[in-house]
Amino acid sequence: MNLWPRDLFVPAVAVIVLAVAVLLGALFYVTKSADTSARNHEQAVVANGVNVRIADIAEIAWSQIAQDDAAAHLGARPDAEWIQTNLFEPLYRVHGFETVYALNFRDDAIYAAEKGAPVDTSAIAAFAQRAAPLIASVREIESGRRQQTPQERAAAPPIQASAVTNVDGRAYVLTASVVRTRTPSRVNAPIIVTADQVDDDFLYLLMDRFLLEDLRLRVDGENADTSGRRASIALSDANGGAVATLEWLPETPGAALLRSTLPPVGFLIAALALLGLALYRRSRDATRALVAGKAHATHLAYHDGLTGLPNRLLLADRLGRAVEDLRRRETPFAVHCIDLDRFKHVNDTFGHQAGDEVIKMAAERISSACRQADTIARLGGDEFAVVQIGADLDGAARLAERLVALLSQPMDISVGRVHIGGSVGVSLLNEGAAEPQECLRQADLALYRVKESGRGRYCFFEPEMDATVRFRKALEADLREALVQNQFYLAYQPQTDGRGKLIGVEALLRWNHPERSALSPAVFIPVAEETGLIDAIGFFTLRRAFEDSRRWPGLRVAINISATQLRMRDFALKLRDLVTETGIDPAGFELEITEAVLLGDNPQTHETLRYIREMGFRLALDDFGTGYSSLSYLHRYPIDRIKIDHSFITNLGIDKEADAIVTAIIKLARALNLNVIAEGVETDDQRLRLALAGCSDVQGFLFGKAASVEVIDELVVSNAPRRPDTTSASTRGG
Repeated sequence: MNLWPRDLFVPAVAVIVLAVAVLLGALFYVTKSADTSARNHEQAVVANGVNVRIADIAEIAWSQIAQDDAAAHLGARPDAEWIQTNLFEPLYRVHGFETVYALNFRDDAIYAAEKGAPVDTSAIAAFAQRAAPLIASVREIESGRRQQTPQERAAAPPIQASAVTNVDGRAYVLTASVVRTRTPSRVNAPIIVTADQVDDDFLYLLMDRFLLEDLRLRVDGENADTSGRRASIALSDANGGAVATLEWLPETPGAALLRSTLPPVGFLIAALALLGLALYRRSRDATRALVAGKAHATHLAYHDGLTGLPNRLLLADRLGRAVEDLRRRETPFAVHCIDLDRFKHVNDTFGHQAGDEVIKMAAERISSACRQADTIARLGGDEFAVVQIGADLDGAARLAERLVALLSQPMDISVGRVHIGGSVGVSLLNEGAAEPQECLRQADLALYRVKESGRGRYCFFEPEMDATVRFRKALEADLREALVQNQFYLAYQPQTDGRGKLIGVEALLRWNHPERSALSPAVFIPVAEETGLIDAIGFFTLRRAFEDSRRWPGLRVAINISATQLRMRDFALKLRDLVTETGIDPAGFELEITEAVLLGDNPQTHETLRYIREMGFRLALDDFGTGYSSLSYLHRYPIDRIKIDHSFITNLGIDKEADAIVTAIIKLARALNLNVIAEGVETDDQRLRLALAGCSDVQGFLFGKAASVEVIDELVVSNAPRRPDTTSASTRGG
């Protein structure tokens, strides 16, 4: 008897064949779909990684370009030596940018370098042509920034634009960076263009980060792959056109699945159920692999690649949640901004690898000091932040103390033991409806206060810090307006000899602020030095004093010179030009400097002072005895006179130590063959004590307050300084 009758066998075989066909068809379909999905996913991840790498290159370039005085050295008179030393050489030597050039406000190339060496600007013509769209893009952004408020500009990111381009058959990442100025100028700011070749290091980084196989760069038109086996993404220029292609062998989970599930057909038929189960398991594993790949990409998007800590994006999200909890549940929290104090020195001295070790070790120490509920993030560079949930004042202070203590401990890295230290700014939020960025800004202001007053400690945010920042910004704007509106003027305080005869005057800068009345130079001069306005204000003082001196032939005029102004490379040359323009005799002038100018024995400062002395100017050391007084300074520098500070004169006859110090200073001056003058003399007793000690030249309210040129005219005619009522005089002659 036939156990497999035709009507049973054929349908059974048909069903089996159909089942096998469906199974094989489904298997091939899943294989193709998995490979396609994996390829598309890899292409999307790599494209995002390329964009992140280009952004990293721009950030690396900005870390070197973002120097406070870069705009000044790239201005109307470019300082080629400074540009080469502080920008172009480090950009190649430290960061690997082979081609760099600078544009002025007209977008003309003013300086160029290749592999750290200066070249003629014509040598970078090909790069300049490719960079034209980037220049137009950053200029458009820059134009829009001029309409923003100072606060918006301060919070805005650097103005940069990047794109890939093809120069002489090589792919480069071009980045155009606008050099930041304190406020938007009436003309365009300088631009630095950097070119970083898409080389083996660039490819290796992508291969290592995304585990790519056989990654290659193909400049368009070269060695095109026609097999269809390789995945690829296009690298586009600033106009959106493809200039190069990245190709690699993608993962093929489907093909691997197919190879492992294709035993002999007979075995497939006999074990259809088992093969179905195997197919299910393989499919499930492939799905998990895809999900894991997506999770890995998401992790990279929200975490720092070096330390594994959350980045700014994730920190903003956690801050938002903390603010929401504060509003709904009144759960307080603290934000700690942390900055490594001497990281730049280690990074510059030992290289980026040592710097990376320090960053990772610092991240571990910060993490060890925090709870699991706290969020620790790396903001970039050597800056970190901690969101401390449920913190009160004591808890925030204890955490800040732990952070400072841990970061102050030495770090043992591959190059040896280094000492870094850290500063912490803390903002405590326990009420109100602050925005996440405002919380971070407050902590950053507190950190700024720590850096100003001494590193290696912590400080809580206080409302007056915000007021101080706003006042300084307003004062900066007022200073610029004062220069335009000619609100500055000079007053002159008489200087007399032992007989009361007028022998000179000291020029003192005054500012009659339209809203704040008279402002002390001690208030606005530090702001002028920080903003770069000291150059214009200083030369205004020199020019006006030179012009006024023509009214008093034979009278010595003393003029204060800022330490910041004296450290400018072109100060002596500009002073020489001003002397030529005004036609004055430098021998009739005494330039007063402070001891801070001499600190560090800077060769540039020494050369500037020597040049000024050779021009004929006399040099006086102001406020002598209050700073870092050193006999070696008096010996090495061409000082003609020392000026005894008013703080010692005030206590003459009251404090024996003051008499002893003044007598010692006068004897020191005589021993070194230096002239000496005392400031802040207000009483006859002080004048007599100085005369007995050997100092006859004096200055102060006893002989006259700082007065207008007309009053000095009268004193010159009578040569008898007025002696106002000393009971109303301040303790400072100037």
